[in-house]
Amino acid sequence: MAEINNKKKPKLPALMSLDKVEAFQGHLVTWLADVATTYLINVRLGSGVKEKAVSLCEEACGYITWLKDRNPDACKDVPIPLTPNDDERYFDLCKAIEMICDYSRGKVETYALQPAFSLEFAEHVRSFMSSKKLKREVVGVESILHGLAIIGTRISYAYRDYQRMEWGYVFIDVPNPEAINYRKLSDMTIRVTKSVNSNEGSKLSFLVGAASAIALIYGKTLKETIKKSLLKVNFVRLVKTKNKVMLKAFEVLDLSNLASRIYRLGIASPIYNLISKYPSKEKRVLRSFIERLSKAIIMCELLNDCTEIYSALRTVTSESLLRELQSYENWREVVDNLLQIRVL
Repeated sequence: MAEINNKKKPKLPALMSLDKVEAFQGHLVTWLADVATTYLINVRLGSGVKEKAVSLCEEACGYITWLKDRNPDACKDVPIPLTPNDDERYFDLCKAIEMICDYSRGKVETYALQPAFSLEFAEHVRSFMSSKKLKREVVGVESILHGLAIIGTRISYAYRDYQRMEWGYVFIDVPNPEAINYRKLSDMTIRVTKSVNSNEGSKLSFLVGAASAIALIYGKTLKETIKKSLLKVNFVRLVKTKNKVMLKAFEVLDLSNLASRIYRLGIASPIYNLISKYPSKEKRVLRSFIERLSKAIIMCELLNDCTEIYSALRTVTSESLLRELQSYENWREVVDNLLQIRVL
């Protein structure tokens, strides 16, 4: 791998550093870095990361080893749209590991923020800097944050829509990742997102699927958890048009009450099973059932009226629906669990 020449550190007016990460909350780089630390060491991005720098290096190495076991070329496979001005050497997963592990040894470099990670800074540069200035001449980033952001793109990557040239990323924002199996929750949510998107399901089914994953992971502790803090899903969408990459959407959705409702209904497991393997267009009856049930669950939460859920479940034993359900290995268990719904 070619070395990145960073001997002449750029003089940059704005520097994104781990010590001042709070000042850049909500920016793509810090969001992705937060994804990485939460997933790898169960610590939200901030001062606590310093104390676990060695563990962060070890876990990041383990994660990349796991990826390379599945795909020998994983280091070059960073799922983020790049512009012609991006230097691909900065987007190598193995180089990202070096940046993270160097930090644990006290070595921190400063890089000009690459265009793919500087989407939000255009207005700042235009408004407060010379018109001749480029974003990469104004904003810098510490190597530790850049490395974490690269890992974060791989962890949160959910789908790529080739027709719309859109990349989607998902992050479950919880206050206590150390109290649960956070990696499992993250992987389950991404599986739901990928399945719903690739088969053109609705946003309602995505929300219900993600909330069912939360209900399954938190279980009995869910009620006390949401009394103290919200459980949210973050959804980032990037689009590429010719030589430009733009931030299409940055959504933050509170799933606390929806997850709690699904848990109390006792149908988190069958709902997750159905939506995480969202059916193709050929299975019209099953798709219609999932969409109807998803809408009914959300209406139940919003209006405290679960009538439509029970109405939807009356069709679960119909011949046409059972026929299409048989594509699921555990379809009998799914049906049985749906019929055991708790009356609220």
